[in-house]
Amino acid sequence: MTESYTAVACYMSDGSSRIFAVDSTDAAISASPTFQELTDVITGNSLGDSAQGLIITKVMATCENFVTSQGILFVDQQNNVVGACGAMNPESLQPQWEPVSIPVSLNYKCQVLTKAAVE
Repeated sequence: MTESYTAVACYMSDGSSRIFAVDSTDAAISASPTFQELTDVITGNSLGDSAQGLIITKVMATCENFVTSQGILFVDQQNNVVGACGAMNPESLQPQWEPVSIPVSLNYKCQVLTKAAVE
């Protein structure tokens, strides 16, 4: 059984910070690969519900058992990619802030594909 924990720290245009995370286990995932949505660790809401109308200006991400080179994807309500960032395993490399400019609207999501989703 593979477990993966992914977290993304976002610094917003209004000076606030949010952390979005997902803890996925292969037993809870279907046989076909799927992206896992990261949710706000405080409210449990999606990216769009937590930061609607703001712009993400910096982002830092960590991930265990990372399988894709796409990194963390920020997608709109039609699953079009509006932003992305790399993720690092903190056991190997220290994650660092990446400057970005990702506008956030309602129904936007933050998602990742992990080994737990494909095993």
